[in-house]
Amino acid sequence: MRIISGLAGGVVLNVPKGEVRPTTDRVREALFSILNPLIENADVLDLFTGSGAFGLEALSRGAASAKMVDYARASCVVAKENLAKTGLKGANIVQGDAVQFVRREILTGRKYDIIFADPPYCKGPADRDFVAELAEAGIASLLRDSGVFIAEVQEGWGRGGIGSADIPGFELLDVRRYGKNMLLFYQLPKD
Repeated sequence: MRIISGLAGGVVLNVPKGEVRPTTDRVREALFSILNPLIENADVLDLFTGSGAFGLEALSRGAASAKMVDYARASCVVAKENLAKTGLKGANIVQGDAVQFVRREILTGRKYDIIFADPPYCKGPADRDFVAELAEAGIASLLRDSGVFIAEVQEGWGRGGIGSADIPGFELLDVRRYGKNMLLFYQLPKD
């Protein structure tokens, strides 16, 4: 896994051990091709950051800031190591529950141009649907009017189930499939 392009292009990233499922270089490359017009000077929120690859890729390509949140201490340690390896500026790594973070961040009035969530996949009826929980927590309040919220899910369950990609407070713009992985692109509804 590496930074694909920009100031830190080619830097190889560490990956946390354990149950982390990093977004592949191929999917990140496709995602950033889509996001390219929005990246320059953007404020980015990377939820369930893992290695920090999404936030660091955004900074490498010209984002102004990247706040990266993960519950696992090991992921935050690795994200900080990767930040040091890249030498990029503008990152803030926060250890904490992403849903609770969203609730607290709303109170600050902070807004983001790009929000990316790559939570543990909902693979069955007993699993948490983190994307639904983020929506219920009010994540739409953190997005600037022209911003985009991207959720990575697995096809079949949760927001990846047939007909279940809709999220209250958002308009579904696009769905991209990469094997069993799906990227769901949302924006705030236009008046």
